[in-house]
Amino acid sequence: MSRLHRILPLLTIAFGLACLYLYDLSGVGVLQTDEPRYLAIGHAMIHSGDWITPKLWGSPWFEKPPFLYWITAVGTAAGLGPEMSGRLPVAALSLLFLWTLYLLLQREFGRQSAAIAVALLATSAGWLAYSDFALTDLPLAVFFSLALFLALPLCTPQRLVKNVAGRFVLIGISFGLAMLAKGLVPLALALPFFWFLRRHWRNWWLAIGAAGLIALPWYIAVYVRNGYPFIEDFFLKHHFRRLYSPTLQHVQPWFYYFPVLLAALFPWTPLFIFLFRKMVAWDERRRFLICIFVFGFVFFSLSLNKLPGYLLPLIPPLFALLGAQFEQKPLVQVSKWWLLPSACLIALIPLAAALLPASLAAGRVSMVAIHIGRTAWFYILLPLAALVLARRSWAGTVLVLCVVLSGIYLKLQAFPAMDKLASARSLWREVRDKSDSLCDAGTNREWLYGLEFYRGSAIPVCAPGQHFEYEIRSEGHQRPVVISHE
Repeated sequence: MSRLHRILPLLTIAFGLACLYLYDLSGVGVLQTDEPRYLAIGHAMIHSGDWITPKLWGSPWFEKPPFLYWITAVGTAAGLGPEMSGRLPVAALSLLFLWTLYLLLQREFGRQSAAIAVALLATSAGWLAYSDFALTDLPLAVFFSLALFLALPLCTPQRLVKNVAGRFVLIGISFGLAMLAKGLVPLALALPFFWFLRRHWRNWWLAIGAAGLIALPWYIAVYVRNGYPFIEDFFLKHHFRRLYSPTLQHVQPWFYYFPVLLAALFPWTPLFIFLFRKMVAWDERRRFLICIFVFGFVFFSLSLNKLPGYLLPLIPPLFALLGAQFEQKPLVQVSKWWLLPSACLIALIPLAAALLPASLAAGRVSMVAIHIGRTAWFYILLPLAALVLARRSWAGTVLVLCVVLSGIYLKLQAFPAMDKLASARSLWREVRDKSDSLCDAGTNREWLYGLEFYRGSAIPVCAPGQHFEYEIRSEGHQRPVVISHE
């Protein structure tokens, strides 16, 4: 094959992914409870000039470290819009990581394995969803995964790795950035590192020192400025009580992450049957990857409080394992009909576009009547027709591009409805003129935090003796209503 024929699929996928990730990032307003608060804190940093203490409406907010706030502040200083200031840096970070991951995996398992792993990861539901919103889960997953894949060559005993000391420094820098993204979580997930890198124990101090140089200045500065309340809120409450206390409102059963994992791998979930086919011998690198996944999965499952995004750092090693299965087996030797189950799942994306807004608004999967128009039928049939008509060597690439097209279609169809049903942005436009005379009479916090984000300050609580012309309240997850006191 000529060089052009070898790189054409990669260039095509890279262009398609860039379009999907960057398309219409502000097409829907802020969602859920975390995104409006994180964006508001980032905006406050650039306006106040205080880059040490995260503050929400003037009060210290120690739930998360500052990395997301910092990049949001930079986006704000660059003149990006209220949502784009945080979402664009996160999407750009994700794309940069995917390119870096391809380079790292190419050196380990070859071009074909690296391309498979990265293309499938980039178009998986879990990674895509968290790459488009201003949340801390994606930065943590990026930097923890960088440390993991930088460490991968060091696992093989008989392998001569150049500049081991420099590699440990890079591992430490990655961990330091991960600690600035989400606290102590990457350190807990890193426990298997000590076993698999035991042969290089003399270099551990390089990684520990580099991580400390990156992360400790902020931790020390925020403690000096705020004292024990930082320790109490950041470490004791949001790290340790999260493991056992129901007061954090995210209690889930022990099996919660099994269906979450299947959904995160969508639409490539059926392909993981290849992990159970003995295509290649499982060497120390593969054992390292699977150990990281299993350890992290058990760790998160044992925690009382659970959220879907916690699993995100465990997704890249799974896709790396899947790609590594093709290290010594040309993809053209694999029948394209192995892709049929995934093609069927891709065909469901247009249906998900109709269900997603109502489900987000209800806080659970909500079944609604679906009208399937001609355009929707086109996207439903596209992956099935592509699989039938494509040559075996292009079948995988074509299906990845089908996910790209279906993802853009989902944004076009779902974002306007999500903006109205699940985001406070459209509600804010309705109540903006009344916002100075508005009090909160019991509003669901997902709506309340969003309204406060667009208002730029907290909405006062309705109380006896205070006069407000309007009050806002909601029932469950339903869209709040504004009631006039006149």
